[in-house]
Amino acid sequence: KKKLQDGTMWLMQNGMANPDNAGAASTDYLHIFGLTALAYLWAQMAKAAQARIDAGDTDPFYVTKLQTGRYFVERILPDAESHLVKMKTGADVLMDMPAEAF
Repeated sequence: KKKLQDGTMWLMQNGMANPDNAGAASTDYLHIFGLTALAYLWAQMAKAAQARIDAGDTDPFYVTKLQTGRYFVERILPDAESHLVKMKTGADVLMDMPAEAF
């Protein structure tokens, strides 16, 4: 959530000042948004799985759900930080290339 808030604030400030910044940041911002949404969903799934386990359900599905959620949190979610860093580099590196280069 913090990365999404930080990215949103950066985009509001820097995208308004230079629309190229908004365009250059768009893909990374959407990645952060998606990772945040998935983190929320994984939290909901983990809560539901843990409730079933606590209620005595022994179906291995629920243990596997918790393990998969932990994988997401430890191995996928940290990508939000790299997307935030890339976002904040702005558009200069992209806009310095001549149009003929494409």
